[in-house]
Amino acid sequence: MRLQYALWVLWVLCVPSGGRAQESVLLAEKAPIGVECRVVAETTISGALFAPVAKDKPAERIAISGKSTIAYAERSLAVDPQEADHKVLRVYDRIDFKKTTGDRTDESTLRTAVRRLVLMKKGHSKVPFSPDGPLMWSEIDLIRTDFVVPALAGLLPNKAVKVGDKWSASKAAVTELTDIEKLDSGELTCTLEKIDVLGPRKIAQVTFSGSLKGVNEDGPTRQNISGRLSVDVNVQSITFLRVEGEHILLDAEGKEAGKIKGTFEMSRARIDGHKAISDSAIKGLDLVPSEENTRLLYDSDETGVRFVHSRNWRVVRTTGRQITLDETGGAGLLITLDTAEVIPATGKYVREAMKELQDRGARLTNRTGPERLADGIERFTLEAEQGKEQLTMDYMVIKQDKGGATLATRIPIVNREARMKELERLARSFVVTRRLDGK
Repeated sequence: MRLQYALWVLWVLCVPSGGRAQESVLLAEKAPIGVECRVVAETTISGALFAPVAKDKPAERIAISGKSTIAYAERSLAVDPQEADHKVLRVYDRIDFKKTTGDRTDESTLRTAVRRLVLMKKGHSKVPFSPDGPLMWSEIDLIRTDFVVPALAGLLPNKAVKVGDKWSASKAAVTELTDIEKLDSGELTCTLEKIDVLGPRKIAQVTFSGSLKGVNEDGPTRQNISGRLSVDVNVQSITFLRVEGEHILLDAEGKEAGKIKGTFEMSRARIDGHKAISDSAIKGLDLVPSEENTRLLYDSDETGVRFVHSRNWRVVRTTGRQITLDETGGAGLLITLDTAEVIPATGKYVREAMKELQDRGARLTNRTGPERLADGIERFTLEAEQGKEQLTMDYMVIKQDKGGATLATRIPIVNREARMKELERLARSFVVTRRLDGK
């Protein structure tokens, strides 16, 4: 008996105390269709940009700071691989962003009416839309910076690993984590640090770090990243993520043009039965992107007008009482605002438009209208040749109690009818929200 006891003690002493942790485990992030999660995240940034002032003078240092807080419930949706890589339905309880640049502070959020939205991700692009109404461009830009957690699956290994094993994060995960669209050099190295056993649960703790150089929407950049994440091994779900990063902006010569440090921390948990994303709540919702549910809202207190437009159009400039929109296919729209008394009668506007074309050396080949689209909206179209180019000019006159507008659009022949329909919808949605005479 004494010999057996001694052998047992020797066996205990020889077995590593972390024996269970030495088992190989498969780390994965899976989001089956219909699974629901609760996500809470917070981001803080601080740093400075260096703006050139004049030749032979030191650049001006512009301080930057910011904070965002986000909380939402999310449901995984079925996705067409040709449409997107990931697709989720979210309902935001909170989404607040505050950024101070120099002496200017900007705050952003989602309007209550569109806090339920679909977010689709394909490659580097993220496309949000709401089944409850049109989003504003600023809201799309706000959502675009948020993580799609399943897209971070590339931070995990593609095979079973043991504590101490290392691997490289995928380029897709690096892109999602850093917004670097073109990676020139560097990588993120991930390490399985330990596995915590909490009753029946196994929680893997992974760290990652690396230096990266590439190009994002701000131009050339160098980023130093470190962080950690937790993975529920049994559920196959990322439950926690913390990232600390240093973002160094580079000028055309590769010199430092700014440095921003930031911290991101997210917790994520599986839930069940969230009312706003339940089967009954989403029944009948249009969760497939369409011309109708992807339109954008322009609503400006500064200009005093509101309208809805197709997503292939974008407001590119606002100068005084003029708003300019460009379309991805080459069309361009100029909206000119004024009081109802100053907005020209349609007949006068037709003569002015014809003379302008002739002054530009164009030959008028056809004219349609004027026609009445709705109360206070009239439209006419001029077709002309200028050199070898054929063009269509679409015009509208809008008059309302608080003011009005003229719309002048240059439309390429390609997809002409589709552009004409989009412009008609824009005009029908046009509302002057305050008196343009200032009274």
